[in-house]
Amino acid sequence: MDSTDLIATFDKLMADCHALSQSIQQSKQPLWVPLSDDESQNGQTMARKAGEAYADVWYHNGQDGRETRSSFGLVAATDAQLALAKGINQLKDALKSQVSALKKADKTHWLELKGELNRRHEHLRSTLHFAGLARLHLKQAWRHIPVLEQPPKRVGFNWYTSGRSIQKISIEQAQKALEKLDTSSAHIQLQLNLLGQLRPKTQLAKVQKLAPVMRANVFFADESASDRLAMNVSLPILFKAAEDGRFPDHNLPPLVPPDGRQRAVRNDRKIEDEPFLPSIRVHRYA
Repeated sequence: MDSTDLIATFDKLMADCHALSQSIQQSKQPLWVPLSDDESQNGQTMARKAGEAYADVWYHNGQDGRETRSSFGLVAATDAQLALAKGINQLKDALKSQVSALKKADKTHWLELKGELNRRHEHLRSTLHFAGLARLHLKQAWRHIPVLEQPPKRVGFNWYTSGRSIQKISIEQAQKALEKLDTSSAHIQLQLNLLGQLRPKTQLAKVQKLAPVMRANVFFADESASDRLAMNVSLPILFKAAEDGRFPDHNLPPLVPPDGRQRAVRNDRKIEDEPFLPSIRVHRYA
């Protein structure tokens, strides 16, 4: 893997993200990106927030390394802006592929190169009010800008807080996972004993709760089931501006996800709510 190709991709990506950001902030097209009270009081504008979101690829001070900052909204765009955003998404895919290949081929070289990427484009960070941020957030760097080729009629935004990653796991796999922990602890011994009481070939499930995501249900002209689109969004949706200037109807969801589960628990759920082996997040099938 030639690191010069990766650097060239990164440089092009940063330049195009900056160009899109500036274009959105200077555009006369309508948009809606919700602002918090603090943002409004500090003079933030919807246009600047949208533009900066498309170019934000750095960790902020105090940000959890596992956290991905997100925003949502609707931004009407010109054909040129849509083309630029689609090119950016292609560059994001290329960067992700090149980083993966380099990490696999030479992890030490990748870490050195990552340090160099962190130091590049200081002038762009300053222009976009990100001065002082020097740690590249890869997941934010290669997440796609949601692009719609036609103007939607209506968009419904809703937080989805009940997502889970479920992986089947055997008794043997669960035992090995527990044995990697402190087996002298009473609670680990208790879980090993519980595991030993199961019938052979019992299937278990390793469950991990996923971070809340914003889902957008997009309806077009006739609002039929075949003329709608559902998508998870972490950036404002960029869509082709309507010729008549009409802006899509939309709801006003909270800026942050609500606490707790919002969807009713299904009666036909297959996995028990309480973990059977809490130390490794393993549940039994109901």
